[in-house]
Amino acid sequence: ANVFIPILQIGDITRNDGTFSIPSIPVRSCTLMISYIGFETLKMHLQFPAAETEFHEVSLSPKILSTETVSITGENREFMDRSNAPGQISFSPRHVSTLPNLGEVDIFRSLQLLPGINLGLGGTSELYIRGGTPDQNLILLDGMPLYQMGHMFGFVSGVNANAIKDIQIYKGGFPSQYGGRVSSVIELTSRNGNSLKPHGAFYGNFMSQGITTEIPLFSRGSWIMNIRRSTSTGYQTDLYNSIQSFVTGDDQFNLIGESADTSQSVNYIPQFSYKDLTSRISYMLSPNHRLTLTKTVGSDSIKENREFRGFKSIWSYDTTETKQRTERSTDGTTLNWSAHWNHEWDSRLTLAEYNYFSNYDSENSMNGSTIVGTSRERNQLKDNTIKFHHWYSGFENHKIESGIDESIYRFKFLVVTEDEGSSDKDSFKQDGFLHSFYVQDSWTPNRDYAFISGLRFSYYSEKPGLFIAPRFSVIKKLGPVFTLESSIGRYFQFVHQLNSGLSTRGTQGMWMLSSNEIPVLSSTNLHIGLNWNYDDYSITTEVYHHSMENLTQFQDQTSIQRTHNGSMPTLFIGSGNSNGLEFLIRKISGRITGWVSYQFNKTIYQFPDILDGNSFLSDHDKTHELKTVMMSTFLGLDLTANWVFSSGRVYTKMDNIYHDKQTISILRERNGERLNPIHHLDISVSKLWNAKSVRLHSGISVYNVYNQNNTSHVRYNPYTTSLTTTDVTMFGITPTVFIQISF
Repeated sequence: ANVFIPILQIGDITRNDGTFSIPSIPVRSCTLMISYIGFETLKMHLQFPAAETEFHEVSLSPKILSTETVSITGENREFMDRSNAPGQISFSPRHVSTLPNLGEVDIFRSLQLLPGINLGLGGTSELYIRGGTPDQNLILLDGMPLYQMGHMFGFVSGVNANAIKDIQIYKGGFPSQYGGRVSSVIELTSRNGNSLKPHGAFYGNFMSQGITTEIPLFSRGSWIMNIRRSTSTGYQTDLYNSIQSFVTGDDQFNLIGESADTSQSVNYIPQFSYKDLTSRISYMLSPNHRLTLTKTVGSDSIKENREFRGFKSIWSYDTTETKQRTERSTDGTTLNWSAHWNHEWDSRLTLAEYNYFSNYDSENSMNGSTIVGTSRERNQLKDNTIKFHHWYSGFENHKIESGIDESIYRFKFLVVTEDEGSSDKDSFKQDGFLHSFYVQDSWTPNRDYAFISGLRFSYYSEKPGLFIAPRFSVIKKLGPVFTLESSIGRYFQFVHQLNSGLSTRGTQGMWMLSSNEIPVLSSTNLHIGLNWNYDDYSITTEVYHHSMENLTQFQDQTSIQRTHNGSMPTLFIGSGNSNGLEFLIRKISGRITGWVSYQFNKTIYQFPDILDGNSFLSDHDKTHELKTVMMSTFLGLDLTANWVFSSGRVYTKMDNIYHDKQTISILRERNGERLNPIHHLDISVSKLWNAKSVRLHSGISVYNVYNQNNTSHVRYNPYTTSLTTTDVTMFGITPTVFIQISF
C-alpha cells in the first residue's frame, strides 16, 4: 500500500508484512493517507509526540462503484498502479477472474496485458519481458525463488491466482536487493487468511477445480490454504483436449505421425493432469514481530501411449508401440521473520528451500509384445536460500537498505538407456553456492528529486572472482503532473534453462549452473520514462536498452550449421541487444475504465559460430504489440473486453534450410521471415450475488470472439520424404465458464 502525508509531500510504500517508516516528520500533527489498488483511501489523523509509540492495525475497504444519480452494488476493478521506483508496476490480482481467459483464470496471462510484457508464444503463460526470455526473470514467492512456473508445458501458470495478494513487477532498474537474473523481477506476495473468523470458497472452470480455506489462529494470525486440481480424465472438456494437442504438436513423435502416408497409421492416447497447493501461516508474535510460513507444492502427470504402423524406415519394425510417462513435481517452503526494532531499524530474515523433480520413463516394443528399448531420466534441482534484509532510516532524507543473500545449488541428472541387450548409463551433477552482499541508499533531498543508488557484490563458487553490480535511479518532478525517471544498472545470471528441440520430456526445461563451459550471463540495462497524471487519466512513455553478454544457446532440432570445419558444438556463446519503446494510457475511474498500451521491441542476437557471425532476430522477437482493456458495469454485470494486435513470429524460409537424415540445418538468414500479424477480441461477463454470508461469483468468457484464424508458429517436419512445414494455428472462438462460491 502507498502511505503519504500530503502536507509534507513525503511517504513510503508498505513492506510485505504491512509495516512502513516515515522518519523525521517536522510537524506536531498531520493526516496520513493510506491507499491500495481497488480500495478506498483511508485517512488517519496523528498527533506527535503522543502517537509516536502507538500501534495501529489498518483495514481498507473495497471501492464501491457509483455515479451522480445511482449507486451500484459492486467493486471498482483496479488492476495496476505506478510505483515510486523507475520501471516498477504494482498489480493486484483481486479481480483477475473478471478478465477474459482461455480455460483457466491465469495470473501470468493477465500480466501479459501490461506494457513491456509480450503475449505468450502460442498462447502460453510464459513471460517474455523487454526482450528477455522466461528463465531471465527472477520470480519470487514470499522471498523464495521459483523455477518451474507452468503446468501443461507452460500453457497454464503454476501460480494459483486465488493464493496471491500482491504482485510487484520490476521491468526497469530493479533494486540492489534483487540479483541472479538479468531481465526483470516478479515479486509475488501470498494472501493472508482472515484472523477473525473462518472463511472458505469453492471454484471451478473448464480446466480445473479448487478450494480455499481460511482459519483464524488465536486472533493473532491465520492459516490459509489453496488447493487446485485439473479436471479428472473422464470429465475433461474439448478445450482441455485441444490444449493437450496444441502443446504436444511439436514433439518428434507427433511429427513422425504427421508424415504418415496412406499405408501408415498412428494411434496417440495422451493423459495430462496437474495439481498444486499454496498454504500460508501468518502469526503476530507482538506488534513488532511477525512470522509467516509459506508452503507451495505442485505436480504434473503426463502419460502418452502411441502405436505406429508402417514406419519400418524409421523404427526398423513395422509395428512399434511407445509408452511414455513423465512425473514432475515442485516443493517449496519459506519462513519469514519480520522485526520492527524501533522507528529507525527494521529487519527481515528469510529461510527458503525449493526442490524440483522430473522423472521420465519410456518403453518401446515391437509388434505389440517384445520390448526393444527403454529409457529412464531423472532430473533434480535444489535451491537453499538464506536472506537477511535491513532497513535504516535514522539519517534525514535517507533510507538505507542492506543485506546478505546466500544460495546453495545442487542440480542432478541421470539417464539410463537399454537397447536390444546393450545398456548405457550417464549422469552429471552440479553443485555451487552464491554469496551476495548489497547496500542501497534512497535519498530525497527535496520534493522534486529522489535518488536511489546501490551496489551488489556477488561471489560464485564455480567462477572465482567478484561480480560487482552498480545500480542508479533518479526521479525528477517536472511539475504537478509530470515526472521524469531514469535508471541504469548491471546484472548477472548464474543459472540457465535448457530449451532445445532435441530435449526429451525428461530434459525439457532443465536448469544448469554456470561453469567452465557455460559462462555467467551479464546485462547492462538502461531505462528512461516520462509520466503524466491528471485527474482520472495517466500517460506513461518509456524507452529502454538492454545489452547482453555471454548469451548461451543450446543446439536445437533446427540445428545451426557451423561455419568452420569440425564437429558442431552443443552450446553457442554470443551477445545480444534489446531496444524498445512502451506507451501506456490509463483511465482510472468513471463508467468506463481500462488502458491502452503499445510496445515496440527489437531483440537481436549475434554468435561467432552461427551464420558467420551475422546477427539475427531472436526466436521470440515481436516488433509491435497493441493491447487494449476496457471495463464497465451495467445492471450489476461486470463487463470486460480486451483486443490485442501483435506482429507475427519470426521463422526461417525453406530456401535457407538444409534437410538430411531427419535433421535440418539453417544455412543463412535465420528468422528472416515473419508470419502475418495476429489479433483477437476477447470478452467476459460476470456477476456477483450476495446472500447473507454466501457470495456467488460466476461468469462466461469468450476468447477470439470473431474467430480470427491466427498462426502461432511454423512447424518443420524432417521425417517426411522432403522437408515440409505446417502453419500451426491458434485457438478459434473458445467459450469458458467459471463459478466461485465463497462463505
